[in-house]
Amino acid sequence: MEDKLSKTCRSIFKIKKKDIKDRMDLFTTNGIDLSKRLTIYLEREVLSYPYDIKELENDGDKLRKMQENMYMLLEGKLHVTRASGVYAVFDTTVNTSAPNAEYSRSGVYLRLANVSGNVLEDDVFLFRGNPNVAMQNKIQIHNRWNMEFNTEDMYWFNNQVSTGGNKVATEEYLWINRQHLKDTWENSIFLSVPVIGSEGRRYGICGLEISGLLFRLNYPKFESKYGDMVTIIAPVDQGKLLLSEGLSGSQGNSYINENDDLFIDIGKIYNVYFNSQGKYIGVQQTIEGAFDQQGRKWAIAVLVSYGSFDAQERYEKIMMITILMVFSFVMFIISFIISRQFVKPIEKGIENLKADDFYKNNSRTGIAEIDILAEFLKSKEEKYKSMGAVPSEIEEMFDRFIKNSKELTASERNILEYYVNGYEIAELPDLLCISLNTVRKHNRNIYTKLEVNSKDELQIYIDLLVRCGRINEILK
Repeated sequence: MEDKLSKTCRSIFKIKKKDIKDRMDLFTTNGIDLSKRLTIYLEREVLSYPYDIKELENDGDKLRKMQENMYMLLEGKLHVTRASGVYAVFDTTVNTSAPNAEYSRSGVYLRLANVSGNVLEDDVFLFRGNPNVAMQNKIQIHNRWNMEFNTEDMYWFNNQVSTGGNKVATEEYLWINRQHLKDTWENSIFLSVPVIGSEGRRYGICGLEISGLLFRLNYPKFESKYGDMVTIIAPVDQGKLLLSEGLSGSQGNSYINENDDLFIDIGKIYNVYFNSQGKYIGVQQTIEGAFDQQGRKWAIAVLVSYGSFDAQERYEKIMMITILMVFSFVMFIISFIISRQFVKPIEKGIENLKADDFYKNNSRTGIAEIDILAEFLKSKEEKYKSMGAVPSEIEEMFDRFIKNSKELTASERNILEYYVNGYEIAELPDLLCISLNTVRKHNRNIYTKLEVNSKDELQIYIDLLVRCGRINEILK
């Protein structure tokens, strides 16, 4: 039962794992490529050597033009990856004297339209950036639009921008845990890649957004006889699946509270997951290369409600017991019928065959095999009778052998009786509770008294006496 569930989970898991890994690889590849292209654009078209992004501060025209020129690159990545959003934010601001300017950073953030009718619309909205970007490219401005990014809502921004060393973007990308988009009702996870210049300077970050709505659309519930299976992507830390920092696909009847992390009880076939809200079973695997800001790996999991599984398990056990009981009853009836119709007549025929006068009187049982055996016994007896009496010299040998047997002691006669019954010399010590040497001593005496030279010669006499019906004369 558990193995069947494991096969079902693992079959679905294998498909979803490959799909999610492929999509994350696609996001990562395009995120890194976006970082490289932005670096090339900045150093060729915007900045002057030695390429300091701070030279754009308080220069509204340059920042506007920069954003307008990078629009096509960002929109292209949005459609290629089918992410819910794409962004690029730089370590500079249009007005350093504005309130909270230390947290305000210039850039562009494009998002797809909200879910409508369970379909993600292709319309692009400007979520962050200069409004001229929207007007020039004839797109709508999001109803929660802001001119610049607030890095207070992007705790990872300063770390990725200020990190020293010579690492390139491919070594520093991060998957950012679930964040609530300010002034909206949506939650998303992000791929964040630093934009690093040719001289090692940090210009900002860029990346892609995967909203909870998009994830649910891409990973609907899977209906199985064990209940609706749910796909989850989340960080793993110290035996816990951090669902509060990840995303969940459509859940169906396997309700899982996305704000309550799941403890993991690792099993041989499947894992058991539990929190204050409920209990679930499923399988999971970490995604190589995917880390969050704290260095924790991300994992893919497929879960089903333990209650649904348990109900199905009880049902299948009852069905199995019922089937076995019905099968046993049917087999008993069949065996009874076979016994009455076939076995009993055969037993009766064999009993009749034991009677001395059964085959002599041409009696029949109605069972072909037994009647053929009766004919054979009758023919053998007639053939034996036609052979006539035993020759006189053979008769004298038998008489002498029988006479000599009267000289045997009780122990020797006992051994002879075992030979008549088909036992071998090696079996006699255990049967008589004596040693093999004692048996051999009795054998020598038996051979001498019966005038035979070997066990084989003794056995010939025994076989002949049996055939002639005189074997009992040496056993009296």
